Amino acid sequence: MNKSDKKEPLLKVENIKKKFGQNEILKGVSLEVKKGEVAVILGPSGSGKTTFLRTINFLEKADSGIVNLGGIRVDSARPIKKTVLELTKKTAFVFQNYNLFSNMTVLENVMAGLTIARRVNKREAEKIALEALDWVNLSDRLDYYPSKLSGGQQQRAGIARAIALNPDIILFDEPTSALDPELVGEILQLIKKVAEKNITMIIVTHEMSFAREVADKVYFMDGGVVVEEGSPEEIFFHPKEERTRLFLSRFVSLEPEYNI
Repeated sequence: MNKSDKKEPLLKVENIKKKFGQNEILKGVSLEVKKGEVAVILGPSGSGKTTFLRTINFLEKADSGIVNLGGIRVDSARPIKKTVLELTKKTAFVFQNYNLFSNMTVLENVMAGLTIARRVNKREAEKIALEALDWVNLSDRLDYYPSKLSGGQQQRAGIARAIALNPDIILFDEPTSALDPELVGEILQLIKKVAEKNITMIIVTHEMSFAREVADKVYFMDGGVVVEEGSPEEIFFHPKEERTRLFLSRFVSLEPEYNI
């Protein structure tokens, strides 16, 4: 499902570096995503995937590197607060641990991103939130608090919150990692449904079959760098780097006759 063409990327991230103390987590990571594309980031735990994802919308400030989203350019070493705010308004983030407000209902959680971050009036925010919650099949849980929801329902609420913002790009940080195994499939199907809406996404995941099916481009990270990037066909069946092959061999067969 390659949507690539000659147009400029919607998102261009260049040479992102990040240290925690003396520990160098990101050693110069770059990525490009065109409008409507789905980029998937794979890699072992501790490879820097989540940290990198968080630096894109400044949930985590990188030490250096450039983030350019839809023409809004931010130098991570010298970020200007107003410009960072403009950039973050074009993004939405889906967390692995849901990050819902425990003292708010499902409806209030989805509305909060609109009323607080986007300054949408309450009536309009409620209309948008109701539509998003209906789309993720949570219309029967509007008045429930997060503690009364299953993990899958909480993540659906998190995805509804992201969609309601109508962002240029949605960033998914291992959206199924905190779920019981029987709930993983429903969330993956929902994310696939989001992809079919031609919404630009970056997804950090360990779900290899899902990555093969949904991705336009795959990035394999290890040790704070991008080891290899390419199409799902290239990465899963014809990886060039031995480190990529070793990682994937634990999850999938690299036989090319697999039907993507």
